[in-house]
Amino acid sequence: MTGEPDDPGRRPTPGVPVDGRRRRWAARARALGDAARSRTRRFWAGAQPTLRQLWWSEAPATPVTTVDRRFPEPLVAPAQGQVYVFLVRATFTWSSDTARPELFGWYVDYFQPQATQRLRRLAVRCAVEVPPHRPGELLAALTAALAADDPPPWTYARGEVSFACEPDVTVHLDERVRRLLQPYWEQRIALECERDLARRRIEYAQERDRSTPPDPPPPRPAAPIPPDRTRQTRADHPGTPHPRQPHAATPAPTPR
Repeated sequence: MTGEPDDPGRRPTPGVPVDGRRRRWAARARALGDAARSRTRRFWAGAQPTLRQLWWSEAPATPVTTVDRRFPEPLVAPAQGQVYVFLVRATFTWSSDTARPELFGWYVDYFQPQATQRLRRLAVRCAVEVPPHRPGELLAALTAALAADDPPPWTYARGEVSFACEPDVTVHLDERVRRLLQPYWEQRIALECERDLARRRIEYAQERDRSTPPDPPPPRPAAPIPPDRTRQTRADHPGTPHPRQPHAATPAPTPR
């Protein structure tokens, strides 16, 4: 039985059977495949040390702390009497070492209203008993409340991302109260300026007195010369010899 050729358009080689050609081609293909696999194994074994050096080794990620500051609108806290208000200005410092830098602003915008409401509750509670012209008392009360009742940093979390918030607070007067207090403070400032001027004048006068040498004292009158008592004695007693002169010898009596 004669086999049909693979390609009908190609004429078989005379004298060579078709099955023999197929077996020869299959043997050649197996030989080429074995040779290719052998070369591939040798190439791969030689290239592995070089490839290990070129492989990408991802180092452990170092946490980076991102910090941002936000300045929201002033908070309004009614003062004593509910007529005037205080303006509470706050600066929120946000920090996180788990948030990605490109998403940091989104998380801050998400947590900012919660922190603002938290501070507003404390400010309203502390300002209800403070007169409207004493912002320092409200600042002291609010600082004490932050330290005792709700100490910072405030923590917020969403999933695996956590944030810390540090509020910094200042208190300002209502504009209506500021206008009422302006004449009083102008007069007080003028009086303090006059007092400082008088004190400086006194200090300058004292410094000038210390630097000026004192006037010399007036000359004292000369003491009177005491009288010569020897001359006075001789004048009163003529026969008294001078103490510095020797006594004259008394002449011996003449013998008779």
